[in-house]
Amino acid sequence: MESFVNFMTTSMFSIGEVDIPLYAIFIVFVLLVLIIIVPSVIATAKHNKKMQAEAEQEAQQNAEEEAARKAAEEEAARKAAEEEAARKAAEEEAARKAAEEEAARKAAEEEAARKAAEEEAARKAAEEEAARKAAEEEAARKAAEEEAARKAAEEEAARKAAEEEAARKAAEEEAARKAAEEEAARKAAEEEEAKRVAEEEAAKKAEEEKKEEEAKAEEVAATEAAPVKKPATRKPSNAAKKKAAAEPVKEEQPAVAEDKEDEEVKAEKKPTTRKPAAATKKAEEKKPAEKKPAAKAAEKKPAEKKAAAKTTEKKTAPAAEETAPVSNIVLLTDEPAKPAGGRYVIIKDDENPIKPYKFQLKANNGQVLYESEGYKAKPKKASIMAFKKAVEQGTLAIDKEKNGTYRYKLYKADGTLMGVGESYSAKARAESSAESVKAFAASANFIEDLTVTE
Repeated sequence: MESFVNFMTTSMFSIGEVDIPLYAIFIVFVLLVLIIIVPSVIATAKHNKKMQAEAEQEAQQNAEEEAARKAAEEEAARKAAEEEAARKAAEEEAARKAAEEEAARKAAEEEAARKAAEEEAARKAAEEEAARKAAEEEAARKAAEEEAARKAAEEEAARKAAEEEAARKAAEEEAARKAAEEEAARKAAEEEEAKRVAEEEAAKKAEEEKKEEEAKAEEVAATEAAPVKKPATRKPSNAAKKKAAAEPVKEEQPAVAEDKEDEEVKAEKKPTTRKPAAATKKAEEKKPAEKKPAAKAAEKKPAEKKAAAKTTEKKTAPAAEETAPVSNIVLLTDEPAKPAGGRYVIIKDDENPIKPYKFQLKANNGQVLYESEGYKAKPKKASIMAFKKAVEQGTLAIDKEKNGTYRYKLYKADGTLMGVGESYSAKARAESSAESVKAFAASANFIEDLTVTE
């Protein structure tokens, strides 16, 4: 206790001369607490009382409000119940109407589906009918096209057959005409030979008669001069005369033989065309006066007769040159051109710019019997001669294609394929075409260049 008192009376700090003990501070603190807490407690009590009153009032108000709220809720619940009943009734009515509408809609949909099914069935039936009609029309069109194609093929076959028949007839006529010309040339040569032999025989007889007359004249002169001349000189004269009379005959015999040989050479050298023979005949007919004196005189020697024969041959040359080719014609050999024996034609194919040039073998009627492959430059004579040689020495075989048609194929002597002909439905026509190629390839003797513009 004493320590507590001492502790409480202990001076804590001084303010001037006054010492402030601890208890004084404690008393001040207590007073301050009382000053602060008592009003606060009083204020708190008042506040609590007020708050309690307000709480009670608020509770009362809340109770009233709760009662009013409950009443409002009950009213709202009642109204909600009424509204729910009305809503349910409305929903039931709406459900009934919706069910009726759904039933009506389903009925309408079923009716629409039925109508759509009927329309679809009608449309399908119409489409099937249209398809059937279209199929029938297509079948009819195809049948008409096939019939037209068959008729066109038959007409084409008939046309080609007619062309081939015409070409064959033309070739036969040409061969017959050539044979007739050769026969006429042969007969003309025989007549000319017989005429020349007759003229030589007449010239020989005239020479013999002339020599006999000269011998008789010499005998008469010798008879008149006999008293003057010695008989020894007459015998040699008669022997010499007989020898002189016999010598011309011996000299004329080789002349006739040589003339015959010259005529045979001339007959061999005569061209096959008729124009040179006719020209020779005209040239011989124009000079009858020259031949008759020669026949009467019979003074030409064999060398002179050969020269005359050569002159006659030279005179026939211009007649052959009358058929000289124009600027776009090139002869294959030295023989004159034979237009009636087919021809080779050089053409230009504008659709093939890389190898535009080709050559064709054409018959007399213009039908193309063979067409070569394309060339970059114009095919030369050597190319055509190679084709001609391949036709002569190679093989023209008739092959049957997969589609049942026939065509000829030209193979060289070494078996290399050189060209293929057109396709034919009959094998005989392909063989006829191959024979035409053989005939005209051998007889064609000139090239006509259709690319040359004059």
